[in-house]
Amino acid sequence: MRDFLKRVKQYRQTYYSRQLLKELDAYALKDLGLSRSEALREARRPFWDCNTHEVGPEEERTLFAYRVVPLVFVAGLGLATYLSF
Repeated sequence: MRDFLKRVKQYRQTYYSRQLLKELDAYALKDLGLSRSEALREARRPFWDCNTHEVGPEEERTLFAYRVVPLVFVAGLGLATYLSF
């Protein structure tokens, strides 16, 4: 069930990002290094046609670090502000 929900979430995100890709202007597409035709071709792909890969243990640790480090920073900043008063 958990894998199913992950897959549904991924499909939803893929669909949403492809819809946004269709709406980008020429400057944003240039920043991404895409032409209008490439963006439209990608946007026309079905939502289930996405490159999925499972997150391995090494990537999971990296993702965890990206979640924890800002939290620790904000908590430390809040504590420092609290103690300065």
